[in-house]
Amino acid sequence: MADKETDATTAAPKKGGGKKMLIIGMVGAIALLCACGALAYVLMGKKAGSGAAAEKVEARKMPVFVDLDTFTVNLKDKDGERFLQAKLVAEVKDVAGGELVKTLMPAVRNEILLLLGSKDAGQLATRDGKESLAKEIVAAANKPLEGTPHAGTVEGVNFTHLIIQ
Repeated sequence: MADKETDATTAAPKKGGGKKMLIIGMVGAIALLCACGALAYVLMGKKAGSGAAAEKVEARKMPVFVDLDTFTVNLKDKDGERFLQAKLVAEVKDVAGGELVKTLMPAVRNEILLLLGSKDAGQLATRDGKESLAKEIVAAANKPLEGTPHAGTVEGVNFTHLIIQ
C-alpha cells in the first residue's frame, strides 16, 4: 500500500511538471530558432559585405608611376635669389601612357621647368600653394601628350623631395 501511495504522489507532480516542461521546451525551441535566425542573418550580412569589398578591391586599378627626376630652378623672387629643388613622380593611367611619357621626357621636363621657374617662394610656402603647383604640373606634363592616343594620361604628381631656399 505504501508503494501505491508513493506512486500516486510521484504521478501527480509529473502531470503538472509535464505541462511546465512542455512550455519550457517550446520557449527554449523558439529561443533557439531566433538565435539561429539571428546568427544566419549576421553571417549572411558579413558574407555579402565582404563580397562587395572584394569586388571594390578587384575593381581598383593599381597606379603606374613614372619618375620625373629632380628639378632645380631659380625662383622669381624680389627679395633675392631663391631656388627650388623638387623630385617628382607622375601618376599615369596605364603602362602604355607611362611609356609615352618616358619617350617624351625631354619635352615633359621642359614644360615643368618653365612652370617651376615662373613661381616665387611666397606662392609655394603654404600647403594650398603646393597643391595648386601639383595641379599645374599635371597640366604642364600633359601638354606634350596632346594629339597622341594617350592625351591627358598624367593624372597626378607626387612630390618626393621639395626644398625652397
